[in-house]
Amino acid sequence: MKVKTAIVTGANTGIGKEIALFLGKRGIKVFLASRSYERTLPVINALEKLRGAQKCEWISLNLDSLGSVHTCADTFLKKNASLNYLFNNAGFAGLRGLTKEGFELAFGVNYFGHYVLTRRLETALLSSKNARIINVSSKIHNRVKKLDFPSLRKFTQSSSGINEYAVSKLANILFTCELHRRYRSVGLSSFAVHPGLVDTDIWRTLPFFLRPLLKLRGMLSAEDGAKNVVSCAFDFDTTLSGQYFSKCLPTKPSKLAMEEKLAVELWEKSESWMDQYSR
Repeated sequence: MKVKTAIVTGANTGIGKEIALFLGKRGIKVFLASRSYERTLPVINALEKLRGAQKCEWISLNLDSLGSVHTCADTFLKKNASLNYLFNNAGFAGLRGLTKEGFELAFGVNYFGHYVLTRRLETALLSSKNARIINVSSKIHNRVKKLDFPSLRKFTQSSSGINEYAVSKLANILFTCELHRRYRSVGLSSFAVHPGLVDTDIWRTLPFFLRPLLKLRGMLSAEDGAKNVVSCAFDFDTTLSGQYFSKCLPTKPSKLAMEEKLAVELWEKSESWMDQYSR
């Protein structure tokens, strides 16, 4: 049988690492997309020791630079391989700033970089037949009451960066819904998933005074969080495509996250921005 393939962004640590190991155990060839080869090397070594695992490959990816996103996609496409699973997992919370192209940093990394990567990989996804895209979101998207488009091109406004993090996770759900509407007829499924409050490096950039609050709320291990994510790739029928999952169950997201008009507007603006910064 033809070996299935997957790309996992942010595969060097935390949930991404555990997703990659889970895929390796299933005999799926994993492309590990991350910023640093050195930081990803322990995951590569762990995958190569797994019985039945395919040889994995590392691809450089820096989501705050669209040039890097395009290069990552080009690197994979040159292999002329189909793509069965795309895990848009990489992200952070708490950093403030702008991407190289001038997008608010959390929005640019957590959502827009993944939007561009996904669109660039369309041909590989469609060629695999019944591919799945899993976008990692968060229940924190519920706190967003309005998607303010002008703010997406401004330096992070909040002192903690949490508001902007919530916006990026809302965008991931809207993206998932619109992917479903546009591609369901050609066999491409999409899922948004809240992995739970997971104890990973994603929180390392939070202001120090907020970190103890996370511990008080109780945090899952990276392995448990990854189980919630990979369930969307293997445990659910494609008829559930386009939905948001929490605790391994389809869950109703916020009212804003279900607004089709907003999802279309975000897609169209994202497409325009992608064209603006295409190579």
